[in-house]
Amino acid sequence: MAPFEKWFLSSSKESLENYEAMIGGMTEMIKRHYHELKSPYTHIDVDELSNLVNRSVYFSEHEQPLEDLFDDVQAVVLDHSLHISHPGAMAHLHCPPIIPALAAEVMISALNQSMDSWDQSPAATYIEDQVIDELTKQIGYRSSSSGVFTSGGTQSNYMGLLLARNEYCHAAFSIDVSEEGLPLQAKKLRIFCSEKAHFTVRQSAAQLGLGMNAVVSVKCNERHEMDIENLEEAIREVKAQGNLPFAVVATAGTTDFGSVDPLFEISELAKKEGLWLHADAAYGGALLFSHKYRERLKALERADSITMDFHKWFYQPVSCGAFLLKNSAMFKHIQLHADYLNPEEDEHVHLVDRSIQTTKRFDALKLWLTFRAVGTNEYGKMIDHTIETAKQTAEHLRKQRNITVLNDPYMNAVVFRYVPDTLYVDCQKQQHYENKLNQLIQQHLYEKGTFIMAKTKHKEQAYLKLTMLNPMITVDTVATQLEEVVALGKELEKKEERLRERSVIG
Repeated sequence: MAPFEKWFLSSSKESLENYEAMIGGMTEMIKRHYHELKSPYTHIDVDELSNLVNRSVYFSEHEQPLEDLFDDVQAVVLDHSLHISHPGAMAHLHCPPIIPALAAEVMISALNQSMDSWDQSPAATYIEDQVIDELTKQIGYRSSSSGVFTSGGTQSNYMGLLLARNEYCHAAFSIDVSEEGLPLQAKKLRIFCSEKAHFTVRQSAAQLGLGMNAVVSVKCNERHEMDIENLEEAIREVKAQGNLPFAVVATAGTTDFGSVDPLFEISELAKKEGLWLHADAAYGGALLFSHKYRERLKALERADSITMDFHKWFYQPVSCGAFLLKNSAMFKHIQLHADYLNPEEDEHVHLVDRSIQTTKRFDALKLWLTFRAVGTNEYGKMIDHTIETAKQTAEHLRKQRNITVLNDPYMNAVVFRYVPDTLYVDCQKQQHYENKLNQLIQQHLYEKGTFIMAKTKHKEQAYLKLTMLNPMITVDTVATQLEEVVALGKELEKKEERLRERSVIG
């Protein structure tokens, strides 16, 4: 046996036996854990968790038995992680990973393809290219479109605004930003997005050297969508100030409400004003495969660039996203050639030509295997099921005496709050009290580990949020879990009342 062969995949007996022991042992441990899993989370005190980690996480000088390693992984990781595959976990846009994609991860890690140059990933390069082609066809893009897999929405939104900025500077000032840097007029560049847009729009502006103040927040309507009249007014004001509008970001699936901005109207205005339209469909892109709600993404194909996240509603393991571009020629704004990697004269496909990453994973395999194993028909049913479940859950909540529901679910997010019976004369005190109660409800249930919700704020009021991505969630089950919210709210009210009485007596 060659030196160290045991530790790397090869044709040797020792190598393959060690691989089977490690992968098989890990698989068996996960199977046992999920067979016995009763709740999404087992809470322990932060200090206790820190001590457990400190005892277990260290570098060994010598090889240790697999049994010891697996015992530590079980005790530290599996026993105290949030298990998002459990139907009781509904906090964030964090999906249960679908099994075909988990199988793909085994091959991705074993092959360890680097998706920058063709010669490092010959088959993988063309598989990713073809998967991108399938996605652009679903959107309605023409053959001149292209795209690339990314780490997720943050990178994709950044790429959309990067290309938009560089294309505007080239067209308006004849400046190649990649070569010459930003022109002096860059201080006047402005981006528009709704007040409910993802924070990465502002983050991207900061990283692009434009500053967060370059982002103009547009007021939403009562459905939490960008208001087109407010957008028109914002563009007029920016131009009157002598500033330079160059891009608008439309959100197709806001984080809290799942709202979709009016894509057609925004695209018409963007065309009229000469603005680059980037659509952030990180959440809502899955509606492309819906049997009942696909029309909610009507006009998505009019966007110049699109963000899609597959580690949200496509049930892919983190990380897995894509950036899609209507006119593939725009990738010229980020292309650099290296003789050892992607020489200019080479006619092979090099995905580094489309990406701000060099090394990146073969994540396209996960999506390909998922749609081959499951099929778009079954997947579309999953999407529709989660929306219907969210709608029925919201209807159930509206019937509860101490609950106010903020939204009619457009996708599968439900935003609501517990409303106490206790009333204060002072409105500010009342709001503070209600906010505190709702925050405590979320915290207590998280620590209990049976029902994991998120908390958010709307107009300074604290709300609870269910993000019902998991198609294994049933209305009956969630209704039972929601009884805990009301029961806990009433219990916390009584505690607060006793504290006030003691304060008055004292």
